[in-house]
Amino acid sequence: MKFQQILTFVAVYQERSFTAAAERIHATQSGLSMQIKELEERIGVRLFDRSPKGVEPTAAGQRLYEHALKVLRDVESLREEMHAIRGEVTGSVSAGLMPTFTRAALAPAIAEFAADSPHVDIRIVEAYSAVLTDMVRREQLDFAIVPPTADADGIRSQHVARDRELLVTSVNTPRQHLETVSLADAGPLKLILPGTGNARREKLDRHLASVGARVESTIEMDAMMATLSLIEHSDWCAILPTTLCHPDLDGRRRKLHPLVDPELSVDYTLITPVTGLVSSPAREFSDRVTEQIKAICRDWDFSQGSGAADGDAAPGNQ
Repeated sequence: MKFQQILTFVAVYQERSFTAAAERIHATQSGLSMQIKELEERIGVRLFDRSPKGVEPTAAGQRLYEHALKVLRDVESLREEMHAIRGEVTGSVSAGLMPTFTRAALAPAIAEFAADSPHVDIRIVEAYSAVLTDMVRREQLDFAIVPPTADADGIRSQHVARDRELLVTSVNTPRQHLETVSLADAGPLKLILPGTGNARREKLDRHLASVGARVESTIEMDAMMATLSLIEHSDWCAILPTTLCHPDLDGRRRKLHPLVDPELSVDYTLITPVTGLVSSPAREFSDRVTEQIKAICRDWDFSQGSGAADGDAAPGNQ
């Protein structure tokens, strides 16, 4: 059994499509089909049932997939061990982050990691959660950090942190910076909302309806930095997570108001390909990013009666 055949088989299994698998591993569809045919002939069983709708693994295919993942993990572990013996920390990292994280959490993580691993190339993809999840599933990214998803096929997930949502306004509003607010009493609001295709939109719509928030008018906009700029220079406001708004903790350009009665939160998960083929540099970099996110979220933890809104300084500002 050839190693390339195992890689090809895993791609077809996860994509459920010869066309998508060929695109994923940068192969021709005919060449990929030949690899699977040779593999089936070598082991003497059919691995996939083919139909116009795609391919589905047989019982033998499902069993082979379980063993194939173990083989791929062992090969990756062996590769890392050989690098360690030579004393090398090289390679590349491809990470997917939502705009929520790229404003405050990303730069410190990159600075620390690059200083410790100067020979590792870093690639950052900024996109929204659905795009990043699909890229991890296709192994186009080593990892991504996104809200939990019900569509977990092809990915592994690990909880990172729980974040607080804030009402963000201009400095010209009468409410005090860091004063808590209930959306039921905050209106009428001129509210900037993410577009309907954004994973945050449905959750925000449900929350606004459940508390009976008075919304005077809305703008749909996914661009986070443009949203922050519009808030600063107008009477429009938005509901945004603390990981995005942490640089505004000083209240100089925008006011932040933690939501209460009820609180509104969002969870973040670290997702990796189900194969578990994540290199040591990728794991190290993901640790740096997640620690930055956790530190910001801890600043806004009100569960023990303390946090940024009680006047505590952020670790990065001390």
